[in-house]
Amino acid sequence: MTTRDLADGSWSRVLAPAKVNLRLDVLGRREDGFHGLETLMLAVGLYDEVAARRHTGTGLRLTVAGEFASGDVPCDERNLAWQSGQAALEQLQPG
Repeated sequence: MTTRDLADGSWSRVLAPAKVNLRLDVLGRREDGFHGLETLMLAVGLYDEVAARRHTGTGLRLTVAGEFASGDVPCDERNLAWQSGQAALEQLQPG
């Protein structure tokens, strides 16, 4: 994986490797509302490329693109990638 400093407005790109769940057990609900999971995973030779850069506006914007992207993938707070980006952005905010 390769990352770069985003201070100059350039893109930072990382590869997010894919996996196959050979076994997935959904456990009890946690206090945060999510469920615990127990899984047996196998890494495969596929990946997503995740790219990020600063923009002049405020907040977070998410775009889903590529050969297999479809219009039914949300680009707002319903998307886990958006939620991750928002959490990272909040951690970077001063004060």
